[in-house]
Amino acid sequence: MSRIRRADFGSWGEYYRHYQGALARRFLIPFLEEHGVPLAGRRVLDVGCGDGGCTAAFAEAGAGCLGIDIGDFRWVPGPGLDFRKADILDPAVAESVRGRFDVVVLRDVIEHIGDKPRLMEHVRRAARAGGHALVTFPPFYSAFGAHQQIELRGSLLRRVPYVHWHPSLRHIASTRMTVTGFERLVARSGMRVRARRLYLVRPSFELRYGLPAVVFPIPWAVGLREVMCSGATYLLEWVC
Repeated sequence: MSRIRRADFGSWGEYYRHYQGALARRFLIPFLEEHGVPLAGRRVLDVGCGDGGCTAAFAEAGAGCLGIDIGDFRWVPGPGLDFRKADILDPAVAESVRGRFDVVVLRDVIEHIGDKPRLMEHVRRAARAGGHALVTFPPFYSAFGAHQQIELRGSLLRRVPYVHWHPSLRHIASTRMTVTGFERLVARSGMRVRARRLYLVRPSFELRYGLPAVVFPIPWAVGLREVMCSGATYLLEWVC
């Protein structure tokens, strides 16, 4: 286990790209491979790619990758790696990527989107027949389910678990995702869950804070998983 420290990098963007890449190499890519989805030779669409660290790691694993995001980032394209400023909710963008990808990635994206059914429809549209989606998110009612450690940067409240439950902080919890809500959304979207891993301590906490990732041992405990699981990782497949 090796914690990635902000102080070791010259800028936030450099740090975050390195963190994203480590997350993909150490957790996301092995999860895909474990469940029969190696990336070599596949086309990957990384939606909400941010600084592009995960996208670059997917390309290093042999995939042809396109990362898209609504923000402005200093992307560095390379072999099998391209980026584009775009909104997947835009019908024109969704049409431009229709049927082009084997794997669509939503890493900590879905909880920020208001129109989740539309998002899932556009994700499904982007995939080829037999394609997959990799989705991760922090369940909203968990200790840091509103990303308050990031959203409240500069405030002592960022370190307080469950603080986003307070009515005064609804501005950082305007959109949200729960485990049960996500699985219902999947069922309505023409997809099904191929694999699921819920974490008591999510992988990002290992990389950023030095806390070893721990899998939640009782994922069938519906109430407990919403408040105790700090992270959820899903592999989805299309229902023929």
